[in-house]
Amino acid sequence: MEKLGYSLLQLFALALDLPEAYFEPFFTKHMSTMAVQDYPDQPSEPKPGQLRCGAHTDYGAFTILKAEDKPGGLEVETSGGIWEPVPIVPSAFIVNIGDLFARWTNDLWASSMHRVNNPPRDRASGSRRLSVVYFFHPNYDSIVECLPTCKAEAAKYPPISTFEHISSKIAKMQVQTKA
Repeated sequence: MEKLGYSLLQLFALALDLPEAYFEPFFTKHMSTMAVQDYPDQPSEPKPGQLRCGAHTDYGAFTILKAEDKPGGLEVETSGGIWEPVPIVPSAFIVNIGDLFARWTNDLWASSMHRVNNPPRDRASGSRRLSVVYFFHPNYDSIVECLPTCKAEAAKYPPISTFEHISSKIAKMQVQTKA
């Protein structure tokens, strides 16, 4: 996953009219994490409004996901506020832009709001799914600021370190959880 992450960084740099190795200094000591998410069968109907994973954006640069094609899965919110299922393509990965790339690109590349929905009740039996999720984060001390090729307008975000950004997101999440 790390090797794929570095390859994607090179492609992202080229797509943003930057030198291919532009992002390498930001990821020399990256603080990436991997998780295996187990979404069990749902023999009982979930509570109203309950999801397998609630709506959120990812905090880091981007996320690489390998998911099983089972009922009830990843959905992305469109700009019109509609939740669309993300198709699972065999032998392919899903790549999701995170908050830090949104900041780097001045929202040219948006951090997409996404969630994991429940399977339809008639397909809940046998809906257990596993997802391997790799959160690719820059070095904790990398300063993320609007890229030179994305300054068509004033920067929407002040410069911030990866550590400060992720820490502030976690703090907000803890406050919301206590409320």
